[in-house]
Amino acid sequence: MPQGFPGSIWSMSWVSWVSHISLKYSGSRDRQQGLSRSRQPGLLPACVALATLALLVTACGSSPGTQSVLKATQSVVKNARLHLLRATNVPSAWGVSVPGAGPCNPLGGEQCMLPFPSNYYTVPDHSMASGVQIDFPARAMPANSHGVRIDPATWSRNDGFSPGSGILVSVPNLDLAASRIPTSATVGASLRRGSPIVLLDASTGARLAYWAELDIRNPNPATRLLIIHPAANLPEGHRIIVVLRNLTTTAGAHPSPPPAFNAIVHHKVLAGTSGAAVTKHIDGVLADLRVAGVSTRRLYLAWDFTVISRQNLTGWMLHMRDQALAGLHGGVPAFQVTAVKNFTSSANPEISRQVIGTLAVPSYLNKPGGPMGSTFNFGPDGLPQQLPGNVQHVVFACLIPRSADPNPSLPSQPVHPGQPVLYGKGLFSLATEMDASGVLASADRFDLVQCSISPLGLDANDELYDAGIIQNLSGFAAVPDRLQQAILSSLFLERLMASPTGLASNPAFRSDGGRGKSLIDTSAPLTYYGNSEGSLLGGAVTAVSTQVRRAVLGVPSMNYSILLDRSVDFTGFSSLFGSAYPSHSEQLLALDLMQMLWDRGETNGYVEQLTNHPLPGTPPHQVLLQMVFGDHQVANVSTEIEARTIGAVIHVPILRPHRAVGDPFWGIPKIRSYPYTGSAALFLWDDVYVAPPPAGNVPPEVGPDPHDYIPRSVPAAQDQLVHFLDTGQVINVCGAAPCVTSIKLPPGG
Repeated sequence: MPQGFPGSIWSMSWVSWVSHISLKYSGSRDRQQGLSRSRQPGLLPACVALATLALLVTACGSSPGTQSVLKATQSVVKNARLHLLRATNVPSAWGVSVPGAGPCNPLGGEQCMLPFPSNYYTVPDHSMASGVQIDFPARAMPANSHGVRIDPATWSRNDGFSPGSGILVSVPNLDLAASRIPTSATVGASLRRGSPIVLLDASTGARLAYWAELDIRNPNPATRLLIIHPAANLPEGHRIIVVLRNLTTTAGAHPSPPPAFNAIVHHKVLAGTSGAAVTKHIDGVLADLRVAGVSTRRLYLAWDFTVISRQNLTGWMLHMRDQALAGLHGGVPAFQVTAVKNFTSSANPEISRQVIGTLAVPSYLNKPGGPMGSTFNFGPDGLPQQLPGNVQHVVFACLIPRSADPNPSLPSQPVHPGQPVLYGKGLFSLATEMDASGVLASADRFDLVQCSISPLGLDANDELYDAGIIQNLSGFAAVPDRLQQAILSSLFLERLMASPTGLASNPAFRSDGGRGKSLIDTSAPLTYYGNSEGSLLGGAVTAVSTQVRRAVLGVPSMNYSILLDRSVDFTGFSSLFGSAYPSHSEQLLALDLMQMLWDRGETNGYVEQLTNHPLPGTPPHQVLLQMVFGDHQVANVSTEIEARTIGAVIHVPILRPHRAVGDPFWGIPKIRSYPYTGSAALFLWDDVYVAPPPAGNVPPEVGPDPHDYIPRSVPAAQDQLVHFLDTGQVINVCGAAPCVTSIKLPPGG
C-alpha cells in the first residue's frame, strides 16, 4: 500500500468515492420516482462492488499475483459497465409516439425539429433491426415558400438516421474558438477528456471523433446553427449520445441551456404525460453519460439518436441484386447494339470506335420503364418488387482504344484485346458522351475498354426535373430510388463485360469488321474506375458488386449533405433551393433529411462495407482514392471522412508545407512501405496553381478548379491507377515528396 496511508482509511475513502458515483448515477429524482429501478436493477451495485474491488487491489501493492488480479478485475469492471450501458439501449416510447406529445422537439432550437437528429422522432419497433422506426410528424416537417410541408411518409421506412448525419443544434451567438470546439483542422482534439462536445457510442461506450463548424452562410449569429460532423461515418444501428458543455458565447458568457433541458437538469419533471416521458428519457441519457465516465458539469444540451441499421440501409439494394442476378440463371442479360461509330485518327487520336447499345434490366420502379418521378414499387414484405414485365432498357456505351485495334473495321491490323473497365460517369452526363481530360488518353495508353451507363436519377435528362424536386422535397425519393436502379444496371453491365458470351461475342466488339478477334480480354479481371459522380455512385456500385474486386475512385467524395453547400456544381441550384426554403436552418435540416434517403443511392450508405467488411454474398474489395487538393466540385473534407471510414492509409508527405491549416488528415495512417497491398489507400495531388479550400460550408471561389484535370490527366497518376487495377498494388509515383503538379488550368476550371 502507499506509504503514509493506513490501508483501511485509504480504502474507505475510495469506497466513499465510488458510492458517490453511484448516487450521482441514481439521482435524487430517480430515487423519488423509481425511474432508475426500471433500468436494470442490480447491475449498478455490481458495477460499484467491482469498481471498489479494483481500487482496493490497486492500493495493496504491485506483486505479479496482485497485478494479474487487478487486470482481470479491471476487465470485469469494464465489461460490467459496458453491459450496463448496453442495457439502457432498449428502446422505449418517449417522443412523438407518446399521447399529447407536440410535433416539435421539446429540447428546443431555432427550428422546430432541432436538435437533429434525435430519437424524439423515433418509435419503438422490434420488427426493425435497430429497434426503432422513424416517425416524423407532418406538422414538424419544413414547409416551402408556398406553404407545402415535406410529406414524411417515405422516411417512415427508415429505422434510424444517416450514418453521415450533420448533427444540427442551435446555440445562439456561439463563439467557436472561445469554446475550444474542434474544427476540421483539429479533429484529434475531439477525443480529449475535456472536449466541449462529446459523441458517445452508447452501444459500445466508445467516444467518437468529430469536427464542427458554424453555418457561415447565415449572417445572423443568433440563429446560426452549429454543425457537428463525425470524423468517420457513425456505426450503423448504434445509439449515439451527443453532449455539449462548457460553451462560450461571443459576449464571453456561458449560454443558457434550452428551457426544457435546463428544467430536467435541475430535477424538474416536464408537464404532462409526454413531458414526464421526455424527462425520464433524458434522465437516462445523463445516467448513461455518468456510467461511461463523461462529465455532465455545465451542460448546455445532451440527447441521443439511433443510426440506421445495415440491414435497413442496404437491404433494398441487396434484395434487388440477388433476385435480379438469380433471374439470369448464370447467363448474361439480353442486350442489343444500336450504333457503332468509327473514328479516324485525326478525328480522335485515342479512340477508334464507340459502341452504343441497350441492355434489359428488371425494373423495381413503380412506372413502366422507370421515367423521371418514378419511385420504388414495394411488395408486402416492404422490399422493392418488380411490376410484372417491367424492364429498364438501359443505354450503355463502350470505347475501343486504338491500342486495342487502330481500326476495327479493317482487316490485317495488330489486335491487342483490352482490359474491361466499368467506368463511372460524371454528374448530369450521359453514357454516350465522350470523356476527356486524360480519361481517353489513359484508355489508349494502357489498352482499357471502358463501358458506362448514364447515372439514372442524376444524368443529363434529369437536371431540370431535379431542379424542380429541390423546391418541393416531398418527391425527393425519386432521386435515390432511381440511383439504386442505376446501381443494378451497372451490375448487369458488369456481367456483359466480363463474360465471353456477353459484349465480347458481338461483332461490334470484334476486329476485321466483326469477323476477327474479340477486342475485350475477358480473361482479365473486370475493374471499376470512376470520377466525380462516378466515384459518388461508384463506391456504392463497388460495395455491392460480386464481379469487381478493385476500384479506383477519382476526385472521390460522398455524402451530399456535406458536399452540396461546398460545391460549385450546386451554385445554380442553390438559388432555387434558397427561394423554396429561405431559412438557413431549414436548408440544413432539409439536407439532412435528403441524406437519410440519398444514402441508399450513393457511397455514403455503403462505405462501411466497401472494403474489409463486405456485405452478405459480396467479396471484399480494394479501393484506391485519388484526390486533388482544393477541388471546387467535391469537398476535400468529405473525402477525408470516406478515407477514415474505409480504413485507408495515406501517402506522406501529404502536401507542400503550409498548404493545409492544422491536421485535416488526422486519423488516416501513413503508408509505411511500397508497394502497398492493403484494402484502401489515399493519394493526394497538389497543384501549385490551385488555392486551398475555404474554411466553412461554402464553395471555393478563388483560382482555377482542378476537378476535371487532376489527377486523371497526370501520367504518374495514370500509371498508379492501372498498376493498381492490374495487380492490387499501390505503387509510389511521387517518391519521398508530396504529389505535386504544375498544370496551368483554365480560369474556373
